[in-house]
Amino acid sequence: MTSPVNSVNDAGNMDAALDRQFSILREELQQLDAPAATEQLLLKAFANQQAKDKKQARIRRWHLWLGGMLTVGGSLGLFMMMVLAPTRMQDPAPPNTAYANADLPPFNLPPFIALVPLERLNNETPRMLEAEVPAAWLASLGMPVNPEMAGDLVQAQMLVDADGTPLAMRLLKY
Repeated sequence: MTSPVNSVNDAGNMDAALDRQFSILREELQQLDAPAATEQLLLKAFANQQAKDKKQARIRRWHLWLGGMLTVGGSLGLFMMMVLAPTRMQDPAPPNTAYANADLPPFNLPPFIALVPLERLNNETPRMLEAEVPAAWLASLGMPVNPEMAGDLVQAQMLVDADGTPLAMRLLKY
């Protein structure tokens, strides 16, 4: 077993040995001193790199700000376009002269009612006429007519063949 006095001596011997080793290391490091020009080049390179990093950070901040503003502006523009300035559905085709006197726009017109068999309609090249027909004539075609309106005229469009025979009809004002 070691005595406490021996452990103190061992510690003192160890400190002396470490001091000798550190002094040898200091002497060698002093001999390896870099030239002053190399140190100046390294300091300049570090300063340039730090300036580039600051510039890139500033650019990133601008990109984030600009991206946010473009997002807000685009959203506001879509809002203005969709809510404050609503668009109307418009028929891309120019208005047909046959509908000029009709109160209904062309896309809301009722369908034609065939007055002859469909085979004959497919074989003919009809013309369209606007006419006012008596309501009593509609009753002869099987359409329900109010007896009080039997003497009134109803505005209609008719498809007629070359001889003037009605092929199909649609009512514009009934």
